[in-house]
Amino acid sequence: MSVGPWVADELAGAAHDGVEVEDVSYHPVGLSQNLQERPSYERVVFVASMSRGREPGTVTSYRWSGDLPSRDEVQARVSEAVTGVISLDNTLVVCGAFGGLPEDVRIVEVEPEDDGWGDGFSATVETKLPEVVEAVWSSTRQ
Repeated sequence: MSVGPWVADELAGAAHDGVEVEDVSYHPVGLSQNLQERPSYERVVFVASMSRGREPGTVTSYRWSGDLPSRDEVQARVSEAVTGVISLDNTLVVCGAFGGLPEDVRIVEVEPEDDGWGDGFSATVETKLPEVVEAVWSSTRQ
C-alpha cells in the first residue's frame, strides 16, 4: 500500500485553516497542469515511501531544493510519466520543469522495509505512520 494516498485519506477530514489535502499520485504532467490552473500555493507538502538506502522505517523531512537534472533527464522523466510511472522523484522533476509548484516544497519520506505490491504496510512502516502524519502536519506549520 502506498503511504502517500493513505496519509491523504487519513488527514483529509482534519484539514483546516487554509490547508488542503489531496492525493496527487496521478500523472505528473496532469498534476502540473492542475496546479497551474489553481491559485498559487505558499507551500506544498508531498509524502511518499521512498527507497533511498536508509534504515527501514526512517522518516525524513526536508525542503526540496528545486534543482532540476539535465534537459535529457527531464525528458526521460516526462517519458516515464507518460507511460504511467508515478513516483515522488518524477513528480518533482516534471512539475518543477513544467511549473505549478510554489518556491516552498516540503517532502516527508519514509524508508520502506519492502517495496513490493500488496495490501497494508510492513510492520516497521506501520509503527511509523503516526510519525509520518506528525511530520506532514509539522511541515504545514514551519
